[in-house]
Amino acid sequence: MPNSSNNLSTHKETSETQQYIRQLEQELEERKRAEKLQHALFKIASIGYDNNDLSAFYEEVHKIIYDLIYAKNFFIALYDEESQSITIPYFIDEKDQQGFKDKVLPIGKGVTSYVLRTKKAQLLSIAQVNTLIDNGDIDEVLGSADFKSWMGAPMISANFLHGLIVVQSYDENIIYTDDDLKLLNFVAKHVANAIETVVNTIQRKESQLKMAKQHRLLEQKNSDLNHVIEQLKATQKELIQKEKMASLGGLVAGIAHEINTPLGICVTGVSHLQEEYRIIKQAVESNTLTEEKLMDFFEDIEEVLTILATNTQRGASLVNSFKQVAVDQSSNEIRKINFHQYLDEVILSLRPTLKRTQITIKVDCDATLAISVDAGAISQIFTNLILNSVKHGFSQTAKGSILIEAYEKNNNIILRYRDDGIGIDDKALGLLFEPFYTTKRGEGGSGLGTHLVYNLVTGSLKGKITVKSQVGKGLAYLIKFPITGDKC
Repeated sequence: MPNSSNNLSTHKETSETQQYIRQLEQELEERKRAEKLQHALFKIASIGYDNNDLSAFYEEVHKIIYDLIYAKNFFIALYDEESQSITIPYFIDEKDQQGFKDKVLPIGKGVTSYVLRTKKAQLLSIAQVNTLIDNGDIDEVLGSADFKSWMGAPMISANFLHGLIVVQSYDENIIYTDDDLKLLNFVAKHVANAIETVVNTIQRKESQLKMAKQHRLLEQKNSDLNHVIEQLKATQKELIQKEKMASLGGLVAGIAHEINTPLGICVTGVSHLQEEYRIIKQAVESNTLTEEKLMDFFEDIEEVLTILATNTQRGASLVNSFKQVAVDQSSNEIRKINFHQYLDEVILSLRPTLKRTQITIKVDCDATLAISVDAGAISQIFTNLILNSVKHGFSQTAKGSILIEAYEKNNNIILRYRDDGIGIDDKALGLLFEPFYTTKRGEGGSGLGTHLVYNLVTGSLKGKITVKSQVGKGLAYLIKFPITGDKC
């Protein structure tokens, strides 16, 4: 009996020792596996990649997973939610020779699509696949279907499905377990994080390159636009100058025509005097001069002298107004003017045009208002406004009235110009100051008249101009500019 008891005790101790050893071995194996897994995750996070080719990245992922589980047959599929398709950038299989690498396949009802639809890791045997086919969960197996064990794990990070990792075994001695599935699923999530980081980095670099390219293109376009703008400004300046000269040319032609009348009368009067003088001289020489003839001669002289005085004075007034206005328009110098008197001179210079119409112009201005100003700008402004009224506002009737008001207020000159012509509609009013806009296109209108007025008011006079109009109720301008010089 004692020997039997000792044997039982010894057997129990041996069993406990063996169990303890097995526990130690299991703990060591689990610790070794955990360390191996930790090392694998570190390697996944540390994988380098090429911006243009990620095949080395996927190959490295394959090697890392192969260190953990049997993964001789392995592929990675990337999911595109928008097109509902998958792309297989990495594919290694010892039996399947179809060559799925880099192919784009639509999401159907295959085994791979089943994992993507369920978003769950799947461990399948060929028998389980057939059951899924019978249940209508999948339709077919793409590629080789004689595998012994198949695992697929979705790559998900931040609830975003990137694709899946698939491993399979054709060896009946290598059958995957639930632990292998958990391991693959765990690694797949970390690979998903790595892929997201890689993709984000590539996209960020691509975006930076794209932005840099767009920035260069924008800089080039901006440079081209600036060059075009400078050319347009130069062209606009040249056209405005030509418009000024054209206006001055019209003024010269009009004044020349207007002066021709009083000069013609003077020439006729002088010729008449010469003829009368010759007749009287002959009468004196022949002693036939009578008192009556002499008195008639004196009356003729008095009449012709009166005509000469009137017409030469008229011609002198025209020349004086023309000379001053023309000089002002060409020089744009600041000088002191009496506003009312200067407006009269401008209107007088337009007499050749106005005399063919029934347009009356009234100037309401204090006779003592006198300031230092760019007289040429004032001349150009009112010349264009009056001619615009004649050409556009009164084009249908050549009859109407224009009122010009000028006064000083708070160290500013206020000018109001109003005609009772046909007016313009809102669309034309909005474009009135735009260059080259005219309602007389094809009829000699350049479209620069009011644009020139706007430039002169805002540029030369440093002022502001507004306009109002209604169809059938005329046109009205309000001009305001500061008095920069001393008031006279």
